[in-house]
Amino acid sequence: MKIIRPIEITDAVLTGSSLAEDDYDEFAMNDTYSSDEYIMVAEGLEIITLDVAPATDWDPGDIITGQTSTETSVVVEQITTLTYYVRERSGDYTLGEIIGVTGEANKLADQGAAHPTITESTDNVHKIYQSLVDSNTQNYPPLDVLETVPSWLEIGYNNKWKSFDEIISSQAEYNGVFTYQFTPGKIVDAIAFMNLGNVTSVRVVSTDPIEGVVYDYTKELVSTAVSGVSAVVDWYTYFFSTVTYITDFVLTDIPPYYNAVIDVTITYSGDDDIAKVGEIVLGLKANFGETLYSPSVGIHDYSTKENDDFGNSIIVERPYSKKMTCDVVLENADISEVNRLLAYYRASPLVWIGSESYESLLVYGYFKDFSIVISYPAYAICSIEIEGLV
Repeated sequence: MKIIRPIEITDAVLTGSSLAEDDYDEFAMNDTYSSDEYIMVAEGLEIITLDVAPATDWDPGDIITGQTSTETSVVVEQITTLTYYVRERSGDYTLGEIIGVTGEANKLADQGAAHPTITESTDNVHKIYQSLVDSNTQNYPPLDVLETVPSWLEIGYNNKWKSFDEIISSQAEYNGVFTYQFTPGKIVDAIAFMNLGNVTSVRVVSTDPIEGVVYDYTKELVSTAVSGVSAVVDWYTYFFSTVTYITDFVLTDIPPYYNAVIDVTITYSGDDDIAKVGEIVLGLKANFGETLYSPSVGIHDYSTKENDDFGNSIIVERPYSKKMTCDVVLENADISEVNRLLAYYRASPLVWIGSESYESLLVYGYFKDFSIVISYPAYAICSIEIEGLV
């Protein structure tokens, strides 16, 4: 049994992609939106820190202009007397200039010999929102949805970021070959791909800035089967087999280089369908034992199957999640460490690899329960039940 402990995918980690964030127009603080209108928030907040506060506090929607540089930003919310959330900044303010609302003396801040410090927010938005009211203006969606009576409804991540939203059933889509580039800034030695659709191959290349390419592997995902189960073994199956695609796989042999850049290229089938990617997970692997034979795998289906008053079946297809139960052999010397490891990750989704030889034994989710029985002088048995994410 192996696990992959995921790293967080942020703007600093996802340094390139052929997918654009163009699902909807970008939200603007001073635009007015109608009910049921959709927008996207790809630009996060920045925090502006002043040395001298204006006489009158800045309000949401105020356009803060550098009186020398003429660069602007829009106020989102006040944090403290000297700090504000802003966005839509056009450029850098210059040293020592006065900034504030042009034409309103009480809303100008004299910086003296200093200048405002602007820190980028770590709030990774990249989400789509739906307006719930008419004349919706100056309500920043990621903050507004936290209100008791919000004006915006969060729909989910945009297409580019759906592969990192911890929702396997939501898939990034693209009609063609598409790419991701990751600069983790830390050691990564494993990567998992979940819920792929119409993808014929995935290429993973890891490049170290000093040693060059240290890993280059292409996983072929096309499979052929009769009735979905039998491989091509003779002329009959060659002509009459059904083409299927592997949807989940994992690579656990990526060399652990600290400063490596990882490039992923996803190739699709080229027919009328489009390539889909449910989740990409990068991280560090850990091995805490050998999976015994007789693991149990299956799915939890969230579809509904009902009958109306006339007995007609009404089936509504909905997502499903994987589940897996297995026994793992541990050395007794590792019992305490495994117990601590599982307790630490009790509320964190991990990639669980029962066996790299079987796609069905690859689950991204949580453990529901585990127990360790010290059965032998040198070995113990850990029984673990895994529930996959939807």
